[in-house]
Amino acid sequence: MADVILADVDGDLAKRTASRLKSPKAHGTQLDASDGETLRRTMRGCGLVINAALPQFNRAVQAAALTEGLNYLDPANDSRDPFVDSDTWKAAGLTALCAMGEDPGLSNVFARHAADGMERVDSIKVRDGDTASSPDYPFIALFSPETFVEETLAPSRIWRDGKYDSVPPFGELETFEFPAPIGSLPVYSVDHEEVDTLPRFIGKGVRYVDFKLALDPPTVQTLKLFRDLHLLEPGPPGGPNPRRALFSALPKPADLAGRVDGYAAILVEVAGEKGGHDVVHTIYAILGHREASQRFGATATAYLTASGAAAGAILLVSGSIREKGKLSPENLDPKPFFPLLRKFGIDVKERVRSERSLA
Repeated sequence: MADVILADVDGDLAKRTASRLKSPKAHGTQLDASDGETLRRTMRGCGLVINAALPQFNRAVQAAALTEGLNYLDPANDSRDPFVDSDTWKAAGLTALCAMGEDPGLSNVFARHAADGMERVDSIKVRDGDTASSPDYPFIALFSPETFVEETLAPSRIWRDGKYDSVPPFGELETFEFPAPIGSLPVYSVDHEEVDTLPRFIGKGVRYVDFKLALDPPTVQTLKLFRDLHLLEPGPPGGPNPRRALFSALPKPADLAGRVDGYAAILVEVAGEKGGHDVVHTIYAILGHREASQRFGATATAYLTASGAAAGAILLVSGSIREKGKLSPENLDPKPFFPLLRKFGIDVKERVRSERSLA
């Protein structure tokens, strides 16, 4: 294995994480992702840059990786169209795999896998289900609290019949039946990358794409309270900063392992036509938070996200991904991902329902 550099604005955290790997090839260092010169110096000589910082730093990290001639991967996009400079990466003979985590990431791989078996794709529905609760905290975010709060309070979009419809925050509520042991959960349309990329790259006439996230009533009430009390605003210059105070008070996702009950699920339902039959192909993975803590030392959400990124990274460094330029996960052959997910202990299940079309 080559050396691995773990870098974070909290240098002590990076060093502690590296030490827990118990490998002389893992090193931790302090790094400010907004410092372009230090970014380039730190990543110089590497083969792959995995950027797990907030999406607002994507462009700076991408620019440094491109300058240093390095392949790149991140788990979330920072804009509607991060692929505008794809030709620049392609000309450099490099690959940037964008939004390769759980969702987006595994969700896109699942969608591509199902769509590959159809002549026509009518709809793609992505559902993120979670029954997480903590005896220690009344409000938790299992991934970046900033991202979670901002994306749930933002308007979202749904792809309908060749155009985007805008949806207000907490819009398009429905009750969705997840496989056991999760069951029925209220889900809401949330602003997410899949709605931007799947209509663009899946093709096959797809007329409908949405992303919906499970949010229980107390969580919705708390999010609205944050908004209505203006706690997401920075405050006046030199005065109190409600936003900083709020996110400082919320538990860090990395500290929630072993302190969360319930299950996490990523599910994709693709409807279309195959061989004259209407087909609905559902693919999903479910992992318990307690199980993930005991087996992997993480919450299920963190482990599923990291597994998507790890699978993408392995395929990049092994040369299995030969495409150059900026890519979305659904641009890739999905088949190599599934053996890796099994190796990581993720049980991906699928079911296909078929009916003869009357058309």
